[in-house]
Amino acid sequence: MAKAVLAELLRFIAANEELPRTRARYPGYDRDALGRLLAAAADRVEEAEKAREPAPGAGSKGIKVRKVSDVEKAAQRAAAELDEAMDLSKAERDRRKKERAEREAAERAAADAAAAAEAARCTRLFTDGAARGNPGPAGAGAVIVNADGHIVAKIGKFLGDSTNNVAEYMGLILGLKRAKAMGIKELEVLSDSELMVKQLAGDYAVKADHLRPLHDEARALIAGFDRIQVRHVPREENTLADAMSNRAIDERL
Repeated sequence: MAKAVLAELLRFIAANEELPRTRARYPGYDRDALGRLLAAAADRVEEAEKAREPAPGAGSKGIKVRKVSDVEKAAQRAAAELDEAMDLSKAERDRRKKERAEREAAERAAADAAAAAEAARCTRLFTDGAARGNPGPAGAGAVIVNADGHIVAKIGKFLGDSTNNVAEYMGLILGLKRAKAMGIKELEVLSDSELMVKQLAGDYAVKADHLRPLHDEARALIAGFDRIQVRHVPREENTLADAMSNRAIDERL
């Protein structure tokens, strides 16, 4: 009976207690990990008790033969890991944690470098929009540059009186439509509109009713490419599209 109570007690602690002192003593283990270890310990207690039960019909001298269960194996592994953690000094745990952090940082840097190298080989679409007065006379602009760095398309459109955000979305939509018409499958989109980029990524909500149809149209066009990345860049890196959006206003394109 004591063993059954012990297993039940361990499972209750694993499910309900926050274990602040235990987490402080073993900083390498979070609450979930400690809960799993306690639950595994409860399984070990239960399995050990069952192993001692006499086989049916064997009387008090009966012997029950069993194989080690998967649960018990998992519990043994968990206990071994906990024993190892207890044996490690704080300095050793800190050293291993630092090594893991450095390894993960190096992996992230390598992934970022690979992504940048891949992006450099892609066709790029620069988009922009301008509204003089906001609202006021507005224009949308887009410029497509191929992987060799040559401009292959320039698009501009006068929008009449509108806002800057509408012009930004229109520049993107015009550029995506032209890229699609040119048969481009992979594209890197660059815009200096942080609002638009974050709305497309889902980081910002589209609160303005008049922007929702433009946002939905842009998302639908984006989904039509095999591979596409929409990225925010500083204004000084977007001069080509900026020039086209202003030209659209000046020349009423």
